[in-house]
This record gives sequence, C-alpha cells and structure tokens, in this order.
Amino acid sequence: MDNSLKNSTNQNNSSDSVSKKADDFSESKVISEEIKINHQSGEGQYREIRYEDGGFRQFDTETGELIGSSYKSDQKNLPSME
Repeated sequence: MDNSLKNSTNQNNSSDSVSKKADDFSESKVISEEIKINHQSGEGQYREIRYEDGGFRQFDTETGELIGSSYKSDQKNLPSME
C-alpha cells in the first residue's frame, strides 16, 4: 500500500472518531439530531439523535459516549447509575 494513501486513510479514521461512536449504533435512518442541555449534570450538553423507528440515543458532547437510549439492546452500554 502506498504510504500517502495509508496516511490519508489514517487521518480520515481519526477525524471521524467522535462521530463514529454514534454511527456504530445506527440501526435505523436518522430523522433529527439536536444538542440539548444536560440538566442532570448541572451544566454540560448532550447530542440527541432520533430515528425513524421512533427510538433515540443520547451522547455526551465532550466524550462522545452513549449516555441514554430507548433501545433495549443499548442498556448494557450505558454508564452505571450506582
């Protein structure tokens, strides 16, 4: 593989790392995406993505981590509330 092509591929992968976390979960077409204030943490924000099947997922805007979801399959990936 040509080094310039390899470097280009690596750069693209690293620049997509935050959004890739959200993309990893997509099962249905996204119908809306909105940044909201996280009142539970006092300040801070999260990104809420709504899907055409009626479900949603919420991601921390700083870390990109999944923090909320209506999907049963996501429950094991959510942070513990303990």
